[in-house]
Amino acid sequence: MKISEISMVIIFSVGMGLGQLLLKFSAQNQVIYKNNSWVFRLTSLFSDWYFLLGVLVYGLLLVYWVWLLTFIPLSKAYPFTLLSIVIAALGGVVFFNESLSTTFLIGLSIIGLGLVILGRG
Repeated sequence: MKISEISMVIIFSVGMGLGQLLLKFSAQNQVIYKNNSWVFRLTSLFSDWYFLLGVLVYGLLLVYWVWLLTFIPLSKAYPFTLLSIVIAALGGVVFFNESLSTTFLIGLSIIGLGLVILGRG
């Protein structure tokens, strides 16, 4: 893959990770009680700006992804979407005070090494 193609797929992956963070912010805003109706839950969800922005980001990224696939083979582009896991995990630590185990960090490192190898091949 060319550096420009790798860069474009990385932009997609970072966007996906950021979209996940937006949806997590939305999830934290939701107040779910056992006896709330589904109408109340949907109204609450669709009135949340984090949710709406997350859906917008995903919608735009879907169009961007299809465009990328017009000139980048799926088999080459798709592994780079794993970068979104790294972005979401690190965002969980920064924004939601989540912790990452040593084995998880090792796994993220392996993903990074694999992407470097795939990018060179």
